[in-house]
Amino acid sequence: MKKMRILPALLALVLVIAGCKGPSVPVPRSASRMDLEQEVVLSGTASDGENRWGFRIVTYTVSGEHCAQDGSERVLTRHSYQTAAMEVFAAEGGSGIAPAATHAAEEFNAYFDQILREDVAWFDEMAEMADEDYSMSGRLPDSVWNAKGFAYSDQAALDFWSNGRLVCVTTTRSSYTGGAHPNTWRTAVTFDLRTGRIVTPADLTDDVAQMQVAVEKELLRQAKEKQRTAEDLSQVYYDDYPETLHAWMDRSVCFDDGGMTVLFGVYDIASYAAGEQLFLITYEDLAPYLNEYGRSVLELPQS
Repeated sequence: MKKMRILPALLALVLVIAGCKGPSVPVPRSASRMDLEQEVVLSGTASDGENRWGFRIVTYTVSGEHCAQDGSERVLTRHSYQTAAMEVFAAEGGSGIAPAATHAAEEFNAYFDQILREDVAWFDEMAEMADEDYSMSGRLPDSVWNAKGFAYSDQAALDFWSNGRLVCVTTTRSSYTGGAHPNTWRTAVTFDLRTGRIVTPADLTDDVAQMQVAVEKELLRQAKEKQRTAEDLSQVYYDDYPETLHAWMDRSVCFDDGGMTVLFGVYDIASYAAGEQLFLITYEDLAPYLNEYGRSVLELPQS
């Protein structure tokens, strides 16, 4: 892992990795101290039947602090944002890179570039909030700013899965601006490595309504089983949880070797104490509803 110290006066830094120019990484204007770490997290080969190429995904973690402007160096906010960039290159023995593969990398990179820019903008906004709060109450005897280590914080970390045709990226976020606990949630996005297309469950079937009903039925079955075995009242679902499960296609889903997991965040169907609620739909359960494209990208036998 490579780590760089960045001067806060910079607004962006273009990285150079193994002789190739990396992305322009935005830097929060309000950062008093920053670090940038880079790491190769995923690599492999892909093909479209005629062309074969390699791909590599590198993550960049922008982390730092914003300090009080009164000369005290009191840390008011901390941030850590992980983003990703994809590079495609000719594979050994391959026939070259398909134009669609280059487009796929561009789409992937544009998506995460935009997300990081939104994160950086939010951090600068959070720094302004902290400055105002600290100036108003920071020196009061009962101020939360007197607590050791108290600071606003904002984080985003990525996890990856790929089967060589799809790459699924799950983002875990945590944001804290005071209170009993931070807000935490996860989102996921899946890309087709051949085209850069963002793949949703609706793309995998020719009958969206049929898939929706079948998955909803399985979600309800799993939910009832979880409620039957709940150890305490904090794990009990809200009365209207079936309505939330019904709209599962509006939620994030992530793919891995086991199947498709539907993500329901904290407070979606249960209390904070119950935590995030995950429901795995196996590929065996999905198979009857998949179209040719769905079976292809999930690498399942054609029917």
